[in-house]
Amino acid sequence: HAGTTLVVSRRIVDPDAIVSLASHEWERLPELGRLARRYPSARILLTLPEPVTDMNCHDCASRVARLAGMGVTAGRVSILPILQSGTHGEALACRAFAQRSKMRSLLVVTSPYHTRRAVATFARVLGDAGIEVGVQPANATSPADPPHWWRTPYDRWYVRYEWMASMYYALRYGVDPFDLPGG
Repeated sequence: HAGTTLVVSRRIVDPDAIVSLASHEWERLPELGRLARRYPSARILLTLPEPVTDMNCHDCASRVARLAGMGVTAGRVSILPILQSGTHGEALACRAFAQRSKMRSLLVVTSPYHTRRAVATFARVLGDAGIEVGVQPANATSPADPPHWWRTPYDRWYVRYEWMASMYYALRYGVDPFDLPGG
């Protein structure tokens, strides 16, 4: 169950904002576009690493245009600079945005194997600000096969990476990926 344990979903009814985390844009942006159409009043957030590299945001420059092609107007999109690296830095950037905008709920869109650590990290960073955090895996456009994670190099790499990253986040940031909001 090493693959399936990593994948979680936490729904939010009518989120104030939806964030797509940087990297893996080919899987995450289509799901973001779908959710943006489903929740037309939600603010759309895109995190922006510094510096941008092929490893942390290989398609940053065209994300807003790609979303426009999916029917998401550029005026709904906010770019959030990340001042600290990784998922924790992305959560901090969203917290700063939330404090400026009075956001009360946030839906995080990310790759399936990243969902457990992402929602735990965001809940840890945003929870004391009273912001409800949900997560939506980009299942439809991801090659992830959680029940059979050992079969492909993508799955083996990502599952191993997420388990190691989860341990690191527990030690570094006090994030417990098994203590999720809502049980």
